[in-house]
Amino acid sequence: MGRFTMSSVLDALAAAPRRISMEVVPPSRGGDPDGVIACVEALAPFEPAFVSVTDHPAGHAWAERDGAPVAVPIRGKPGTLGLCVAIRERTGATVVPHLVCLGSDRFKAEDQLIDLRYAGFTDVFVVRGDERFSPFASPGTGTGPGAPGVAGYGSLSQAVDLVRIVAAINRGDYLSDGSKGSPAGFSVGVAAYPEKHPASPNPEADLASLREKVQAGASWIATQMVFDAGRYADFVGRARAAGIEEPIIPGLKPLVRARSLAGVPGTFFVDVPRALVDALTEARSPAEERLAGIRYAAALVGRLYDAGAPCIHFFTMGKARDAVETLEAVFGGASGAAR
Repeated sequence: MGRFTMSSVLDALAAAPRRISMEVVPPSRGGDPDGVIACVEALAPFEPAFVSVTDHPAGHAWAERDGAPVAVPIRGKPGTLGLCVAIRERTGATVVPHLVCLGSDRFKAEDQLIDLRYAGFTDVFVVRGDERFSPFASPGTGTGPGAPGVAGYGSLSQAVDLVRIVAAINRGDYLSDGSKGSPAGFSVGVAAYPEKHPASPNPEADLASLREKVQAGASWIATQMVFDAGRYADFVGRARAAGIEEPIIPGLKPLVRARSLAGVPGTFFVDVPRALVDALTEARSPAEERLAGIRYAAALVGRLYDAGAPCIHFFTMGKARDAVETLEAVFGGASGAAR
């Protein structure tokens, strides 16, 4: 069994420099969570500051009611809360549930936060959500949470809307009758995009959106995956110049197969540096590709730490091997990660 110390995200970041954290994804509907738990346990020797668990906007299936089609909200990867509890109880990790605003509304979001508070969670990570990945198509109207009947009164459209709801609950302001309730005390993480969110018209507007989330109550920031430490350092510099002083954690996903180069840039809207492209495409076997990708990722970890990253957030997709091999290369084995 690895080593976890349960604490809030901010406390964990303040306790020691050069931390790591990890993101996992719930299994598809009906799947077994044991594989996700095993992924978390595999990284335990590297003392992750926290484990975040993704949530996903509801898609919709179509059912017939009184002869007419009706949109029925359904999620392809349910179970975020249950998986968070299972990870915490079975590993002792600090677990951070994601909260998605698309497909939600003020009342659903508040109910979800109350559940998380009662379950003992102290941190949340707020995202807008990506409707591109809804698995449920609708006839003639596309896919995703914009479908009729998926969101209700007070629907949320931007992450900042959900940050404000968390901030209100942290003050004890609930929707019931206007009277004060018990303050919740969540720390709020939000996403950032060193290479610009695809929906933002320019980097300045994107940074203004991040500043708005911080002003609304966000207390830490995790970025989209980066493959260039210089881009991270430049982004942090621009954020600091804009008055954003909260910790900024870079995201990282080791690329260990040349075929990933065809999908990652278009899916995640990130650039892959020429050095990594060359390292992967010039490899003569899958084993050489893996070695080249791990070496690049390990060097990138060091450069990100040198650029001031307080923590590096590994996107595991529920599979630990790439992250473990990268961290072994960085720290000289799991034993070298003890801090």
